[in-house]
Amino acid sequence: MNKFLLSCFIAFGIGANAQITVNENFEGTLPSTWAGSGGYTPASYSGIYTNAGCTGTDNAYGVLLFTTTAASKTATLTYTKPAAITANGKQIDIKFDYQIDDALTNGSTGALTGNIIISYSTAATGTTFTTLSTIPYNGATASCQNITATIPDGLITGDFRLRITTTSTSANNSNGNYVFLDNVSIIQQVTAVPSCTTLSSPANAATNVPVRSTLSWPNVANAQAYILKIGTAAGASDVLSTTLTTNSYTPTAATAFPQNTLLYVSVTPTNSLGSATGCTETTFTTGANTFSPYCGPLVSTAPTQTAPIKSVTFNGITNTSDNAATTIGTFSPHESFVNTVFAVNNNVTTIPFTIEGIALANNGWASTIYIDWNNDGDFDDAGESYFNTTETMNRTTTVSSSNIATFTGNITVPSGVSVGQKRMRIKYNFCGTVIHNALSTPCSDVGNGQAEDYTIDYRQYLAVNDINKASISVYPNPFTDVLNISDVKGVKSVSVNDISGREVKSLAPAAELNLSSLKTGLYIVNLKMEDGSVKTFKAIKK
Repeated sequence: MNKFLLSCFIAFGIGANAQITVNENFEGTLPSTWAGSGGYTPASYSGIYTNAGCTGTDNAYGVLLFTTTAASKTATLTYTKPAAITANGKQIDIKFDYQIDDALTNGSTGALTGNIIISYSTAATGTTFTTLSTIPYNGATASCQNITATIPDGLITGDFRLRITTTSTSANNSNGNYVFLDNVSIIQQVTAVPSCTTLSSPANAATNVPVRSTLSWPNVANAQAYILKIGTAAGASDVLSTTLTTNSYTPTAATAFPQNTLLYVSVTPTNSLGSATGCTETTFTTGANTFSPYCGPLVSTAPTQTAPIKSVTFNGITNTSDNAATTIGTFSPHESFVNTVFAVNNNVTTIPFTIEGIALANNGWASTIYIDWNNDGDFDDAGESYFNTTETMNRTTTVSSSNIATFTGNITVPSGVSVGQKRMRIKYNFCGTVIHNALSTPCSDVGNGQAEDYTIDYRQYLAVNDINKASISVYPNPFTDVLNISDVKGVKSVSVNDISGREVKSLAPAAELNLSSLKTGLYIVNLKMEDGSVKTFKAIKK
């Protein structure tokens, strides 16, 4: 029943000096306004769980209900209104999602049964609560269940607490429930249109701002949401236009801000009565993004518990990225080795690889590979993802005495790939028996792992030694500016490629080829014959 628990970034709710407006999705540590209690006693079985939210890829608050004792079969999650927030006495609308999972991977005995109880209190402390609703459950839920409740007008004018209680009537020593709560909304109706707010971070006119920086702004009274617009010109929203129920926004790897760009930002508070008017627009300029145009940089949900990649061997070429690492710790979650080039001839259909990463014993680890074979700036096309599903994942639980997990295998090159340089992304992460979200997509942030970007040079295969050159020769070799062909009879055209396979010059057949524009180096001269054959020569320009 063990779960590998990870930390994440904080998601803020609207609040300060306003009516009660809470939107909590538990994407960070549990905020100070929330408190959990009860359930199975070890701390690791209660709190923020990754990949447990309603999308399957986000976080949720979770608790294990297990064993026969009453305390371990009941748990509460309570929100307490801070004193700085003014309750206006209006109706409060409550929404949240819940999901029930079987806690035992070896199978439980009997159905999972219990209740979800919603209650509230108008006292700052104490145990007196009024029940709003009781929702029974019977069996594990296949998906998140959506719950709504309402506290009528006139009841909440001062102190306020909301409590969600989860109980299990079936938990015992061979059967347990995981209860996950997510997307809790506590919204008190408003009495006026909100006033303006202004972006506080980044500061106005800030420069060299990281492309995945969090934008934040002060909450204002009566705001139920904020309209955020980001554009590359004053008043524009060509980068982003969205409505948020929090007072911050952090782009994902896939939606990172454009690099080295002046951006204009406006934040407009809004509610059911209308939106603020005349709000001030601010600007900031982003810095460089090493991974552009691809998604990134990726960040870590466990920055102090990162298991780094030690080395990658691809098509017989090895890059050692972290020779000194011996255990998990604080490492960069996403590294660029795009100047490390793995050469692959285009007559190859499968490519062998070996990946080594730091690991902890008694855990599962897996790696995935993504290659942009068609050079369209993403890894989303068919044939560009390897080992990124539960059915195909490259996973191991074997860890050496030096804390290294090793992955080997082959990848298949799709048909029709053109020659040229290709971007490759390798991801490595902790992984259970179901593929971890950090590995399942190229743009998902890592957990207890790391990502590295490389370059593949997919080059033309030129079997120079197999070409019959008895009747024709090129000279002098090396040459300075002019290369001679001994006999141009039957030659249809001439092309010159550099050693990467890229064509650098195309000429009509002639006894003397003027190649003065070429740089010093080794070239492949191709004589395309009228009968369809190609005669190939190596030539060195001095």
